[in-house]
Amino acid sequence: MMKRLRKILGCILAGMMLVLAVPPLIPELSAVTEVQAAPKVATPQLVSAVPYGKTKITVKWKPVKGVNGYRIYRRTNGSKWQAIRNVSGRYTSYADTKVNSGNEYTYTVRAYKRSGGKVYWSKYVIKGVKTIAGLKYLKINTFRKTIYTGSTYDLKILGTKLKPVWSTDNYRIAGVYRNGRVLAKRPGKARITGQLGGRKFTCDVVVKNKPAPDRRVAQNYEKLFSYMKKKGLKDSEGNYTLVGYTSDYFMTGMKYIPKQDILYMSSYQIVRDKKARDTAKSEAVNLWMNCAKNNRIRVVWKQKFSDGTLLEAETVLYAPNYRGEENLSFKYKNGKIMDPKKSKDVNQTLQKLLKLNGSFIKDKTGLSLKDLGFKAYKY
Repeated sequence: MMKRLRKILGCILAGMMLVLAVPPLIPELSAVTEVQAAPKVATPQLVSAVPYGKTKITVKWKPVKGVNGYRIYRRTNGSKWQAIRNVSGRYTSYADTKVNSGNEYTYTVRAYKRSGGKVYWSKYVIKGVKTIAGLKYLKINTFRKTIYTGSTYDLKILGTKLKPVWSTDNYRIAGVYRNGRVLAKRPGKARITGQLGGRKFTCDVVVKNKPAPDRRVAQNYEKLFSYMKKKGLKDSEGNYTLVGYTSDYFMTGMKYIPKQDILYMSSYQIVRDKKARDTAKSEAVNLWMNCAKNNRIRVVWKQKFSDGTLLEAETVLYAPNYRGEENLSFKYKNGKIMDPKKSKDVNQTLQKLLKLNGSFIKDKTGLSLKDLGFKAYKY
């Protein structure tokens, strides 16, 4: 009995060994092949983006082992990502020379690896690294400024349209709005700081009380206005007008505006095109003044063509310092600065207006432009 049992167990054990040792002959199992997992490519770690000069930025990253190359992406002033260059895997930096000074550029990098005829890509750092091209060459429009209480002054960074983050170290003396406008509150000193691209731009502000008006200047304006009320032509709005100098192509005039207690001066001239005799254009220079109240005088130039086209530019004249021979900078309504040649012509018209009207006032009232607040005036 025992011999028979041993024989049965031996047959069972031999069968199991055969099944384990011999490859299966089942078709479905014999067709199975081994599949390798796709290789993982590590994300490049960004190091820095540094501007050099005005038209170059170098971006750097840490190397990723075993990759074939990198692709550099860039976005300008917060726009969408754009691929700008592929470089070999042996590089860990790239110099971008297609940048414009004053723009903000953000960079990121992806690594790639070739395997089995395919290309595998890494992820990328979404935040990226950013900098501003030509950052070193940007400047604040003034480093020091004296402002009278209640007045404002606009600070800005020249060379860029980007908006810095503004702050003040003494908000009780001078505050600053998000757009860079400084508000003078009380006498004292404050430092205004604008931060942009990791740089700090500072302006030291001195706030002073408004100077008391010069009573003599106020009395002189009262005398002039009194004369104009007597001799001027009164219009429907209650203003009084006097004609100063007149010629075939040029004339000047003055108007006293009682509601604003201000003197309005203007010149008007006809300019004919030498090439086309039938084409003419008119030019006018206008200014509003009362230096007993404000020494800053708004000056507006207008030019109207025969087809109705109108150009307009303006500037501000500071009466106490104006000598009658400066070339003030005029700015058009669209923000563009008037070219030097045209600006020189307009300044000559302004100077002519003040000379002629100044002579008229002197002849009629005995007052000079110096008496009206133009303390440095030479004519």
